[in-house]
Amino acid sequence: MRFVITCMPGLSVFLAEELTYLGLKAEPLGTAAVSLQGEAQAALKVCLWSRVAERVLLPLAEVKGEPFDALSSLLATVDWQYWGASQRPIHWAVEHGQGVKGDYRISRQRLINLQPSDMGIQREPEGALCLRAVLNTDGASLYVDLSGDTLQRRGYRLSGGQAPLRETLAAGMLWALAWPQHCQQTPVLVDPFCGSGTLLIEAAAMALRHAPGLLREHHGFEAWPEVTTEQWQALKDEALAQQVAPSEEWFIRGFDSDGRAIQAAKENAQRAGLAHAIEFERRELAALTAEHFAPITGFVATNPPWGERLEEQNQAAWLFSALGHTLGRFARQWLALLVASKAEVLDKSGMELLDHWRVKNGPFQVYIRRLQPQAIAVPLPLLVEGEFAFELPEQALPLANRLRKNSRQLKRWIEREGIHAYRLYDKDLPEFNFAVDIYGENVLVYEYAPPKSVDDKVAAERRQWALMAVRAALGVHREQVFVRTREQQKGRSQYEKVGAKGEYKFVYEGRARVLVNLEEYLDTGLFLDHRPLRVFFSEGIVRNKRFLNLFGYTGVATLHAALGGARRSITVDASQKYLDWAANNLAANGVALAPHQMVRADAMQWLAECKDTFDVIFCDPPTFSNSKDRQDFVVQRDHVTLIRRAMKCLAQEGTLYFSCNFRRFVLDETLARDYEVKDITTWSIPPDFSRNQRIHYCFAIRHRS
Repeated sequence: MRFVITCMPGLSVFLAEELTYLGLKAEPLGTAAVSLQGEAQAALKVCLWSRVAERVLLPLAEVKGEPFDALSSLLATVDWQYWGASQRPIHWAVEHGQGVKGDYRISRQRLINLQPSDMGIQREPEGALCLRAVLNTDGASLYVDLSGDTLQRRGYRLSGGQAPLRETLAAGMLWALAWPQHCQQTPVLVDPFCGSGTLLIEAAAMALRHAPGLLREHHGFEAWPEVTTEQWQALKDEALAQQVAPSEEWFIRGFDSDGRAIQAAKENAQRAGLAHAIEFERRELAALTAEHFAPITGFVATNPPWGERLEEQNQAAWLFSALGHTLGRFARQWLALLVASKAEVLDKSGMELLDHWRVKNGPFQVYIRRLQPQAIAVPLPLLVEGEFAFELPEQALPLANRLRKNSRQLKRWIEREGIHAYRLYDKDLPEFNFAVDIYGENVLVYEYAPPKSVDDKVAAERRQWALMAVRAALGVHREQVFVRTREQQKGRSQYEKVGAKGEYKFVYEGRARVLVNLEEYLDTGLFLDHRPLRVFFSEGIVRNKRFLNLFGYTGVATLHAALGGARRSITVDASQKYLDWAANNLAANGVALAPHQMVRADAMQWLAECKDTFDVIFCDPPTFSNSKDRQDFVVQRDHVTLIRRAMKCLAQEGTLYFSCNFRRFVLDETLARDYEVKDITTWSIPPDFSRNQRIHYCFAIRHRS
């Protein structure tokens, strides 16, 4: 007999490979099916063992012509006496191929009306003779569906979380990873986003030779006169005898940030008879370490969140970047298999592409990639070392020499603390009114607007000398130098665009990878002077605590708190642009977004309405801001109201860290009377800003006992 074995479009190459592995000979029929020659036993073997197949079909008839007119001709070919001998009702299914318009339910009803009246009808496939009609533009075909319900329904998964992975797609991914060929020698597999555990359950079942058909209660071939109960039972007994136990090298683990998903995964594994073979743990990507990839070599197969809305897709892309970074650190000798709905998202992983496939998952196109993690090397930030890169005019030498002096003073601190972004120069020389910030391998030069007493021509010459000095001292190309002009800001203008859309770059700060933009905005997304306090948040003081970030900007303080184990956080800012940036920062570090809420609101108004309490609050308001929706904010005038509102939201044993960049700021003395106030400004100013002790003021404020 000839059978047609269907699969998800794009997986036929793996289906054919799997059937060959089972000792069956299959030939491709496009991207979504293979043809199989054999006796009834071959069809039963597919139903019992195949993990990639969707359906096992026995062709009955094919009629060319107008598809709807062909229905009666199809039914005329059926030997109703033969099929009726099973005395089972019929379950009808109809598919409309591409280009066939109309309601498939009407087609199904026409078939029901045309069948013999003594044959019963059943809506569900269990226990019925399953007939499937496929209508194409040039005719129609009729099959007996020997699988009954689709084979992807193994029977172990009752709940699948928010976006469950189809079992047959999971199996196809494992074949793309060559897991069936390698799992006996290297039974090592990790899924960092395991969800309800589908990938790992399929992988463990493959490795331990657990036939998926054993879990199903019903198959369509039960209504097939060619098959006896004894035949099927003999195949099942043979399959049970082939099952093996995990080896000593066995290492299959699944991680997910969602505790409910982990619980569902454990229950699914239990129903699949594989609870002993898979270790599930609630743990987000950011918390994975080398011990979670302990073997020297292994495999990663995972289905990270894709995101539906545009902002979610952006976060998904940065999450893929975090995954690539994690694997590059801890699993460099492993192979990875990822799936996503957009190729651009997969590109963010930064891993070497070894092979790729496209699969149709319902109406969606998904991309599967086999990848090789790449070693992660964090380059040292730029320093002034050795001779200048080129000869400088005399006018530029004072600045170049000062850059060298500052670099020499900061070098030991930079190397000891692993500093990657820092301030090298800040208006040290009166004739060079600039700030020079280092962001890894790039330089950002801020030119402060010269006073009106300085001639424009003189200012232009100094700018040219300054840029020459920066390039010569640091040995960088023009493409590595970015220039911004700072002048008196009004409201939120420091956050407004000043250039074309720039490319995000990573800089490293403590445990965090921070996204910065050196081209698009006046401020880069990272205030360097707050580095000590942010890193302090990542060192455990917020572990299992509630964290609030007011005027959150790009959420770098929230990121450090999350990496430091904060149980949950809220970041409040008036700009959706920066809240999205903050979410991207979290995703780029593998931090689960669910516990960390982004709130677009005016911080003063939000505090007035807040009923929640927090253990740690970070508040870094602007010196001045205005908005058409609310009253202007002036930090010297309004900080008392702001702090008192924040303290109402602070837990009794909590701490408010209040920072301000207004150079003439004076903390109102009434606050020290009502609260415990500690000036931590000196501690909070890092060495690269020590030349400017008024860069900010910082206070730790607590409730009195």
